[in-house]
Amino acid sequence: MRRLAALVVITTAVVVGRVPAVAEAAPTPDLTDGLVASVASPTAVESLPGNRVVVLEQDTGRVRVIDTVSGRLLGTPAAQLAVCAGGERGLLGFTHDPNFATSGRVYIFYTRPAPGSPGGCVNRVSAFVMSGNSIDVATEQVLIDNISSVNGNHNGGDLDVGADGFLYVSTGDAGSDPRGDSGSGGNNDAAQDLSLLNGKILRLDRFSGAPAPGNPLTALGAVACGSRGNGPTTPATWCRELYAWGLRNPFRFAFDPNSPTTRFFVNDVGQSTREEIDNGAPGANYGWNAREGRCPSGQNPPCAGPPAGVTDPIVDYPRSTGTFITAGAFVPNGAWPSEFDGGYLFADGGSGRVWMRTANGAVDYANPILSDAFGLTDMAFVNEPTGTSLYYTLNGSSEVRKLGLGGSLPAGRTLEVQVSGVAGVPSGAVAVALNMTVVDARSAGFATVYPCGQPRPVASNLNYSAGQTIPNLVLAKPGAGGRVCVFSDATIDVLADVAGFFPAGSGFAPISNPTRILDTRTGI
Repeated sequence: MRRLAALVVITTAVVVGRVPAVAEAAPTPDLTDGLVASVASPTAVESLPGNRVVVLEQDTGRVRVIDTVSGRLLGTPAAQLAVCAGGERGLLGFTHDPNFATSGRVYIFYTRPAPGSPGGCVNRVSAFVMSGNSIDVATEQVLIDNISSVNGNHNGGDLDVGADGFLYVSTGDAGSDPRGDSGSGGNNDAAQDLSLLNGKILRLDRFSGAPAPGNPLTALGAVACGSRGNGPTTPATWCRELYAWGLRNPFRFAFDPNSPTTRFFVNDVGQSTREEIDNGAPGANYGWNAREGRCPSGQNPPCAGPPAGVTDPIVDYPRSTGTFITAGAFVPNGAWPSEFDGGYLFADGGSGRVWMRTANGAVDYANPILSDAFGLTDMAFVNEPTGTSLYYTLNGSSEVRKLGLGGSLPAGRTLEVQVSGVAGVPSGAVAVALNMTVVDARSAGFATVYPCGQPRPVASNLNYSAGQTIPNLVLAKPGAGGRVCVFSDATIDVLADVAGFFPAGSGFAPISNPTRILDTRTGI
């Protein structure tokens, strides 16, 4: 079980290496951490319209789908691609088009076999068409290709569509200079070579893969480099696809859903000294391989500031705090309690910790919101029938887990519970029989179950006293979206098991083994 630590809201930013200001703790909601599914070496996770979550299997090349209503991993993969497995290669990034509902268009970043290329593998970004829970691999449209993976590591691998409608892609420095003239590790200068696609943020037309208009090198004589390759004989002309550069291994980046503009942060893995978060900006040079975090490579503060033309990170931390930064996600405003609004969650896969950068830029490293999540590779907020959860993947232990509000139904709040299409209840059922149980009532009160989308009735279904556990069989009509709403005027834990249903035009259909569809204690 992952350890959940209390969230502490900081009024003064913590500066690593100095004595931090005293932090004032704020009331914190219970966060419940639970297993969603076992998936082989999962990398990317993303919410998909239609109550689904997509998860990538790194080494098998399989795209998996989780139904968030039933909580089940679908047995049949959506697709399987031929990938280079092992190390940091494989199936790495996934996102869907803003017009997915009508186009079914999705985008995938993967490492493919390329026997004629240095290292035998290259990275590619392609678009596909998804219908239902299946991706037609025959619809592949290659958008950008032959990005060097010469050393097997530092592939980057994330992608997403910005508020400006363009496709953003992160690439690593390939671990060793694709040109072969500067070496590997800290000597590799590929991130500073503007004629290579490695160590960069790319911005593309999402329909054609062409460089996005207005990219920073467009007016400086840069050319389209889409599939020309990155190797010793690659032309030295600059690439119009480049949006920002100077990155070592930007494995994950995240857009801010609360911003009307294209605002995003980039998590860049350090070499041996510091991990960093960069503010995405056109033409920004984040300094690698000369700088690591806010210092010259190999140094910790106090250190010299950035030279002209180099942008320092907005957050960085030393190896005494964590070992390699991975996933990031902005908290959607209103999804969790107000102390999370404006926050940016980021994970360190080596230490297994997830911290929050608050709206004012502070990070309390002493109080992560999640611990022991070793090998965390990606995370994404998902709107579920019962609320908003943070789904995350653990590559080493092959788990997809979720972190969400749990532990109670607060007083005066209404919880929506999906019943149609769950536990054998057909979508056309006119009513469902629920074994409802109130547990650990904090004070005397009542609970009412009614169709979502309709006025809450005055009558109650369960009346309880403080500390009481009380069950009742409730017949409820599914409302909007096939959901029933549960209201409580006092804070309680509440459980619901489906006992049967009334199909349209026939009698009662019991369920021999009642199925649990709600338990606020565990986040179901």
